[in-house]
Amino acid sequence: GTPGVGKTTLGKELASRSGMTYINVGDMAKEGELYEGFDEEYDCPILDEDRVIDELEDRMSEGGVIVDYHGCDFFPERWFHIVFVLRTENSFLYDRLESR
Repeated sequence: GTPGVGKTTLGKELASRSGMTYINVGDMAKEGELYEGFDEEYDCPILDEDRVIDELEDRMSEGGVIVDYHGCDFFPERWFHIVFVLRTENSFLYDRLESR
């Protein structure tokens, strides 16, 4: 989902209630510097998807993990039983992002 729709809030709540492990891919990438460059146009680092996969492989094979990221196209399908795409009305989203 788009930034501000509630991915982190929902992911942490689900992990708390289920006893599963919560992983925020953006935070993990920042901590491990899992980038392959910098996008000047968007003023943000470019995620090194292969390094992210390598970093997560062992944890995901154990199961019981909630992964928080804005897309899922580069993750192996075998890792997931279900994928949630969160959306919200633009008027709510604008207010949330503006308050950040």
